[in-house]
Amino acid sequence: MIVAITGANGFIGQHLERRFVEGGATVRPLMRRDLHSERLDQLFDEADVIVHAAGATRAPTRAILRESNVALTRRVLAAAQRANVGRFVFVSSQAAAGPASFRDIPVTEEMSPSPIEAYGRSKLDAETLIRESGYASWTIVRPAAVYGPGDRDFLALFRLARFGVAVHPGNREQWVSIVHVREAVDGIIRVASDTQTNGGTFFLANDEPVQWSDLFRLAAASHGKALSVDIEVPTWLTGVAALFGDLAAKLSGKAGLLTSEKVALSKPNFWICSNERAKRELGFAPRISLEEGFAETREWYRANGWL
Repeated sequence: MIVAITGANGFIGQHLERRFVEGGATVRPLMRRDLHSERLDQLFDEADVIVHAAGATRAPTRAILRESNVALTRRVLAAAQRANVGRFVFVSSQAAAGPASFRDIPVTEEMSPSPIEAYGRSKLDAETLIRESGYASWTIVRPAAVYGPGDRDFLALFRLARFGVAVHPGNREQWVSIVHVREAVDGIIRVASDTQTNGGTFFLANDEPVQWSDLFRLAAASHGKALSVDIEVPTWLTGVAALFGDLAAKLSGKAGLLTSEKVALSKPNFWICSNERAKRELGFAPRISLEEGFAETREWYRANGWL
């Protein structure tokens, strides 16, 4: 099997490439410069599957975010159709569906999506492009919050927790679905290899959600620490700080973790989704405990000089 992976140099993309190669597939890793090349059709030629994992989780402006997630998906999809690639797998996000309303009623694939910020809306619009494209064989996966070796979004949490410190931007009690990168990759590989999933959408997440307060505790424990400082930043103060983050993003051309769009994600109480369809139809079976996954992630950060 020949697999073309867009965003192969990204967090999930690197793990995907490694796992496909280990499974005996021929992999064509495509970086962002490749996706804007006039040779894009040729790069897809004779590929059996495209896994479109390229995109942006944050950007200095909404226009750039849409360019990275919607316009780029349109370009990749059109090139894949011209090259007659048999199967298209799109790595979307839980953010495309939006949060749940209640702790005991997680979001499912059958519910109408209700994204609440620009990133989620851009991912949903990209999904719509695929659904309406007429592509013969496609599948969409929506990973929950993905962590693991090589991830940068959880790095700040681990850096604080090594000193026994937790700082919550108004979200200490927020419930979130989460998944280790290896298990998210397992789900992606399953849909890439199984045409029975054609036209389907699947959440990839652990069986049980967790609160941010527990994630900080687990990160501290991975350092052999207990939390000694646990600070909840008031929502209004986080909002003010985010305005400065927005300005810094526009001036620098690079968005950080503290922007108005990211703060919007901290407001709902329940960022939880159900993995039941993936378990039932894909055989998806998350088994890495958060204790094990956090210990592994912390060790990777340390070994690679990130901590």
